[in-house]
Amino acid sequence: MSSSEHFYRDLPPFSAFAHFPEAQHYQPLPSDWLIAISDVRGSTAAIEAGRYKEVNALGVATIVALLNALRPLEVPYVFGGDGATACLPATARPQAERALRAARHLARTQFDLELRVGLVPMTEVQAAAGEVRVARYRPHPFYSQAMFLGDGLGYCERLIKDPRPHNPYLLQDAPAPLEGRFEGFECRWNQVPSPHGETISLLVQALGSAPEAVYRAVLAEIDSIYGDEARHHPLREEALHLAQSGRALRTETRIRGAGTPLWQRLLYHARLQLLILMGRWLMRRGAITENGDWGGYKSRLIANSDYRKFDELLRMVISGTPQQRHQLRDALEARRARGELVFGLHAAKEALITCVIQDYHQDHVHFLDAADGGYALAAKELKGQLKGRQQAD
Repeated sequence: MSSSEHFYRDLPPFSAFAHFPEAQHYQPLPSDWLIAISDVRGSTAAIEAGRYKEVNALGVATIVALLNALRPLEVPYVFGGDGATACLPATARPQAERALRAARHLARTQFDLELRVGLVPMTEVQAAAGEVRVARYRPHPFYSQAMFLGDGLGYCERLIKDPRPHNPYLLQDAPAPLEGRFEGFECRWNQVPSPHGETISLLVQALGSAPEAVYRAVLAEIDSIYGDEARHHPLREEALHLAQSGRALRTETRIRGAGTPLWQRLLYHARLQLLILMGRWLMRRGAITENGDWGGYKSRLIANSDYRKFDELLRMVISGTPQQRHQLRDALEARRARGELVFGLHAAKEALITCVIQDYHQDHVHFLDAADGGYALAAKELKGQLKGRQQAD
């Protein structure tokens, strides 16, 4: 490994989310690192066909495959709804390529979806005068999220999506064994109804020369309209219920059983249903076992959820009422008219949870999105606003 291999592990963390726009928390990604990108091709059509849970799961499965391949190295990553982004040392490229190819093969063979996967050297971003700066947000001792400042991730995404033949940043097809690649992926919770009527996925990208002030103003407006975190958080313990139907558990079975014979997948599915029954029993009784304190697991799940984050734009999943959504849209539209920002917003009745579990005590992460399109459809609106600005210029 290079001398910069522990770049992310050694970043000093900050603990208050409201500080995310402050540049002092961010450090430049080392020049000898790579940016890994995954993106479901045709995600909008898949979502319109009712396959958003599968689209969502493939983004998380990419993260799982990379974390498993790179462990024990700590790397920054972010889930984006229909894909994922991660950064890693160039010396870890062979492991990352195998993990990304496995995720692409999983998408094709298990879900009949096409997953773009690629790697962009940080030197390419720098050559284009781009920037990737990374921070470590740690709201409590057992949970961290990566935050990204700059324009480099967006640049890398455009390179990966470039339709020209023989795109040098896309990984070429090669054998990619699947078995064991996705250990730790879990998708066992029912969709979570909003405690206030609806759940929105919100994207905001500040424009102009004072982005920090814009983001602070947007956070203040969200709190003014929706109330504080305790009020607008999309999850409540009483609304968290493990899935019951075999159909609801099929996505996890297909991912965790990828590359195994049919009889092993059937066995995994049966075992999964048994684990669900056991989990309900343990949580209901507040049992403590060697695997975890089950009475407190739901509260830790909520504390370890990524319901708000920053990866060159603000992403939030918020619970509220339609009236509050209209108020928020009006406030954002006013700022958009002044040229301060662009945004995207998608509303649904429920939130979707997809999980990465290393252990049930502390090391677990829960990715949130609004159901039925979430971040992917919010991104469609944001990109439309950006395109409109470009055409007007």
